[in-house]
Amino acid sequence: MRSASSFWDRYTRQRVTRRRLLQAAGMASVAAGTIALVGCGPEKNAATASPTPERHTDGPDILNPGGPPRAGGRYVTANSANFGAWDPHTGIQVASAYFPRMYNLLVSQSSTKPDYTFLDLAQSYETPDDLTYVFKLRPGVKIAPNGLGVAEREMDADDVKATFERLKTDASTNQYSFASKYVRSVSVNGDTVTVKTTEPYAWFISRVSSSFNTIPPRELLEGDMTRLNSQGAGGGPYRLVSVTENDVANFVRNPNYYRTDESNGGTRLPYVDELEVRVIFDRATQRTGFLSNQTHQYWAESGTEARGLGGYPIAREPVFAYISFTMNPKNKPFDDPRVRRAISRAIDRKQFVDRVYAGDAQANGLVHWPLGSYALSPDELESEYQPFDLAEARQLVEAVGGITLKMAYPSNTTIQEHGQHLSVFVEQMKQANIEVDQQPLEFSAWVTAYHDLAYDCSLALNQVYETPELPLLFHTTNGPFGDHTYIQGLGDAEIDAAVAKANTTLDFDLRKAAVHEAQKLIYAKDPMYLPFVSPYQSIAFSKQLKNIPIGVGTTQYSLTTYWLDA
Repeated sequence: MRSASSFWDRYTRQRVTRRRLLQAAGMASVAAGTIALVGCGPEKNAATASPTPERHTDGPDILNPGGPPRAGGRYVTANSANFGAWDPHTGIQVASAYFPRMYNLLVSQSSTKPDYTFLDLAQSYETPDDLTYVFKLRPGVKIAPNGLGVAEREMDADDVKATFERLKTDASTNQYSFASKYVRSVSVNGDTVTVKTTEPYAWFISRVSSSFNTIPPRELLEGDMTRLNSQGAGGGPYRLVSVTENDVANFVRNPNYYRTDESNGGTRLPYVDELEVRVIFDRATQRTGFLSNQTHQYWAESGTEARGLGGYPIAREPVFAYISFTMNPKNKPFDDPRVRRAISRAIDRKQFVDRVYAGDAQANGLVHWPLGSYALSPDELESEYQPFDLAEARQLVEAVGGITLKMAYPSNTTIQEHGQHLSVFVEQMKQANIEVDQQPLEFSAWVTAYHDLAYDCSLALNQVYETPELPLLFHTTNGPFGDHTYIQGLGDAEIDAAVAKANTTLDFDLRKAAVHEAQKLIYAKDPMYLPFVSPYQSIAFSKQLKNIPIGVGTTQYSLTTYWLDA
């Protein structure tokens, strides 16, 4: 991940809405949640019901199942954001969702089902010690025909090494901060790549699974990189054949793609022949195009709109972003744990769910719920760790002689429905007899103040976090980036140690337990960082599109067994 300031700087300049922010990340900010899928609401009936997905614990869920599959057809989608750069290591907008379809990842570990890993360029991997990852590459991963002069050869270990070397040394890449900090060396021995890390890092495979970590042929990483603004060549299921910025991108299937569907007699994948990606900023035009069968996918404005479309397969996918209330514990009154607890008890997250998102959200704990089993259960949060208790909140306010919050927030943004969160939060504090002195700031000024810790408390936007790493680091003495920026924890050595344990434990089950224990310890000391809720994003699909993989977050980008019925 690049630094948070770099991320916000880009989007401050663009002044995007929440929806465009989500889609600008190529749906990377929308990942499937703890298998909550949809099309059903309290008033579900024959007119609005959507097909029920097949649910699987060991892989993706399947929406709109059907068969036997047929090959062919063009899958058309519309996005309300620009493509951005098609360079697989620097692009951050819609193009980034297509990097795993043009190139290969070593592996893709699901952020929502972390026990599911899609093996792509690597056919296996092992960790012989806490600092070593050994990837055995798959034979037969062959580069697509292209106009860039790259031979239609098999991908090899030197391609992997060239990618890591670029990520480690090129500060313009999205994964520079990760690779430069954690990757010590990369060595090649035949079809094996060995990566040595600088320290034990629990989230290494999660980082390698990012769409920004795809492996292009090494020839593309030499010479004039601007040629990748609208071209590409890789071993993924599709190849980019044309792109017009702010218009249309076209892909055709890679005839050399290695993967087959063993459940269908070993048929070569992908089934769909062509992908067409349109940029359409106007929502009404997007909806009309979808309902008239001109496109096969529609990002609904809300779950209510999606359910009203009538009988379409709908994926109800959690969003990994959220708003939080952030306190600076070095400033009064937040150095007093009773103040922090009073605010926590005054927050009724169900109101945010109902009033801001009409039920299409869930309450967050310190680790947001889209991260599946890493998050504490809703029952634990509601009954023990962050109960809404207005009576206790008022008692604590009285005990400390009253509470006034000097609260900064970005005044000119619609990202994450910030204004609606603001009104609900202020009202809830008032009910607990907590005064809020609102201090609105222009967006860039707020980002600067937030970065520099020049605030007492803030109603803060948060980026897309697909592991518990940064949410936990928010509570540590040195903050999420180790440099005392954005937020600082309680300065508690026990919390620092617990978070360090969670972020350095490689075994999945032990790491999950450590993540839980760190959260419980932080709650015991009254946290200074309180996430509210993470919403769902409802995505409607054409009834013609069959076997849609869902429930595994951005890992779905690498999966190609969906097909189009005639």
